Amino acid sequence: MKILRRLLLILLAAALLAGGVYVYARYIEPRRLSVETLTLPDAGLPAPVRVAVFSDVHLGNGVTTEDLRELVRKINELQPDAVVFLGDLFDNYEEYEGDADADAAALAGISAQVKLAVWGNHDMGGGAYRVYPEVLQKGGFTLLENESFLAEDLGICFIGAADTIFGQPDVSGLASETMYNLLLVHEPDYGLEVEGIPLQLSGHSHGGQIYLPLLGAPHAPLGARTWLRGLYEKKDGGQVYVNRGIGMSLAPYRFGSVPELTVVDIT
Repeated sequence: MKILRRLLLILLAAALLAGGVYVYARYIEPRRLSVETLTLPDAGLPAPVRVAVFSDVHLGNGVTTEDLRELVRKINELQPDAVVFLGDLFDNYEEYEGDADADAAALAGISAQVKLAVWGNHDMGGGAYRVYPEVLQKGGFTLLENESFLAEDLGICFIGAADTIFGQPDVSGLASETMYNLLLVHEPDYGLEVEGIPLQLSGHSHGGQIYLPLLGAPHAPLGARTWLRGLYEKKDGGQVYVNRGIGMSLAPYRFGSVPELTVVDIT
């Protein structure tokens, strides 16, 4: 009887632990938001610049328009000079039950001198390619696809690459010889093909979305097999920073990979 009782207690404890992990991964961690700061000193800019970075909202998969509005509020609290979105606004637009016009209105509430975005793979798949450019335009964002944007007042040349999974990225010849170059591309591993850019900002990986202690991420998506989360140094002296994103893909869970809003302070 003692053995049976002990076994039942172990099974009960395991069930409670599993239930607690499920509740946390499904309802708690996805609602948390960490503001990470990356400081780049001595960049040679005429004045300090603050860039707010967000990525992978995945509206419709556990993230709502109201969540987007709250994200906009937090971005504005940071008082950025520029805001960049690194792609994947919708999760699967064909199944999206929200209001794209309301999403555009939420994005329009972001207050910044410069507002830029690039394509993500979910923006090109699932029917989102039909509405993504219009939503961004209404939201006050300039969508870059193998194009550069010269923010002369800030001293930064923003270079936006096409999505590497469904597009054909090519940023050759877009770098400025006189301004600080900042590359925006959804998938981080594109940095393996680019040299001479001091900073690349990417998303796509969700930081693994599930990131286990000691083991890391069981799965890394195509395009984020080399760089998954945080800051990396390249052999050419450049840096790659991978934002963990806001939302979720495939399943509405996050564990060990808290949603992220990044602040890049360039001095």
